[in-house]
Amino acid sequence: MEKEKITIIGLGVIGGSLGMALSATGKYHVIGVDQDRETLQIARETGAISEGTHDYLEAVHEARVVFLAVPIGEIIRVAREIRGKIGQDTVVTDVGSTKETVVTELEKVFQGRFVGGHPMTGSELAGIKGADEYLFENSIYVLTPTQNTERKAVERVKNIVEETGARVIYLTPQEHDLIVAAVSHLPHLLAVTLMNQVGDFAGEHPATFLLAAGGFRDVTRIAAGHPRMWRDIYQSNCHYILRASRLFRKILSHFEHLLEEGDFEAFVGVMEKARAERQKIPFKLRGFLPAVHEVVVTVPDRPGTIAEVAGILGDRGINIIDIEILRVREGEGGSIRLAFASEEEAIAAYHALRQAGIIVKRR
Repeated sequence: MEKEKITIIGLGVIGGSLGMALSATGKYHVIGVDQDRETLQIARETGAISEGTHDYLEAVHEARVVFLAVPIGEIIRVAREIRGKIGQDTVVTDVGSTKETVVTELEKVFQGRFVGGHPMTGSELAGIKGADEYLFENSIYVLTPTQNTERKAVERVKNIVEETGARVIYLTPQEHDLIVAAVSHLPHLLAVTLMNQVGDFAGEHPATFLLAAGGFRDVTRIAAGHPRMWRDIYQSNCHYILRASRLFRKILSHFEHLLEEGDFEAFVGVMEKARAERQKIPFKLRGFLPAVHEVVVTVPDRPGTIAEVAGILGDRGINIIDIEILRVREGEGGSIRLAFASEEEAIAAYHALRQAGIIVKRR
């Protein structure tokens, strides 16, 4: 049976991961397009693509679906250039993180054969080297069809996306942009602001970063994203980000008022509400920066201890995705944080280590 031809223009984290996931199914002939020679070489070596090229005008010929995985500021330009090169039945979709402008413009280019898309996942690593075959597993993938979108085009993109392990949901382009402004773009803005504020503070108080523990790193983690990528996001979603930011300032002003008045009981109520709201987040679904499932082990201070822990888990096929030494007291031992990609692996690790007589707790 002949494989369906899929063209992915742009082999960064998202494009590369998409290529890996689709190639792994054995159903698709994936053509990858990138202007960087090393990127194409890595994509071939890792099985992300069946063939690679610099020429996206040639690569889209006879493709069943074309994924535009270029930076958001380049999507419309590339789409207009490939318009005359795609087949009559080709469906075009994108992976950009804002949708209203892109969908409005590309419906003019492709009419009903364009389907806006946004995979709600990501990596702290940039480029093809950060690509992961399982990046989309258990993640939300938003499609933003409109009344102009052909039903068969939506179904085609949906079916392909679900092959990656993602869960498809539908939103209007406007609703999508408003929501991501609140849950992704505003948090990035706050993380950048907090990081710069604390950085300035550290200039006068050198011990500042020594006290910036795991909670601070978690809160500011998204500030590590690529600045130029985020510049394009702010530019394309400025209206909704400002809307979210103004609402945040209003709430923050209320908090400041409570502090000024010394109304700490009211503050308890605010925090209890926040705590309850956070419980509504579906933790089993992965987001822009995937949730990390952790256990903390207490180990003695002796050579080979970490290797012993890793060996116990490795023998059971449990993969550690991150490891961090939290606290160590020379001659006595310390605590080590182990991170896993899934809750199931974290639970399995917890039980395996307990059975081995190691002190362990879930986080």
